[in-house]
Amino acid sequence: MPTPTAPEHTSNAPNGWPRATLTGFRAGRPDALTWVYREHAPELARRLRTGFTFESGGHAHRFGGYSGAFELQDALQETFRLAFEVGARERYDGLRPYAPYLFAIARNVVLRGFRAREVLFPTTGEMALAAEAVPATVPAATPELDLQRAQTRRLVEIFLSSLSPQDRRLLTLRFVEGRPQRESAEALGIGRQRLRGREDDLRARLVAHLRAHGAVKTTSGGVDLLSMVFGLYLGPGGAP
Repeated sequence: MPTPTAPEHTSNAPNGWPRATLTGFRAGRPDALTWVYREHAPELARRLRTGFTFESGGHAHRFGGYSGAFELQDALQETFRLAFEVGARERYDGLRPYAPYLFAIARNVVLRGFRAREVLFPTTGEMALAAEAVPATVPAATPELDLQRAQTRRLVEIFLSSLSPQDRRLLTLRFVEGRPQRESAEALGIGRQRLRGREDDLRARLVAHLRAHGAVKTTSGGVDLLSMVFGLYLGPGGAP
């Protein structure tokens, strides 16, 4: 699958995106959604790792961030799932920057279970103690989901074990650290076109591997499978 790039354009929309991207985003076009995901996922993941403060019940609280890659990716993908729904795309006017709009959705994802998990969100005066005592994780929704996750994790671990150290380094740079292609290519000492080719090859091999074991049937929806999977399984707490 070729690496998505910003669609051709002659001028930018008010939010800074190429106008063709904004048009495609509103229409739910996969190439535009993929471009938006890649543009915003690294920074959103960083903010979900570092946490944020908020007010509830007249008190200031702090969400300490996700300490595990699994919970981080769950929140990240749920945020984009909601953000890419028709209603959310239509509500975004394209005039203001997209990052704050997306982060507002992410905050709602994190805080949705606030009342049931209030211990994870201490008041600011209790931050230091709670940060040491309570990991910022979200329980699995169902035993079935736990099983599905474990099966997928094992398949990805098998795939990773077949890769060369150079390919693993590429995946870490691109999909864990969120570095752009140019910077990743420089770190690896290769050209950008060669990096793109290796990335495309890894993507195709991963899809074939997961499909062969019934773990994925489609990559539609505009979300890059490499970004989702390797940000999860190569991130902190992922596969060694």
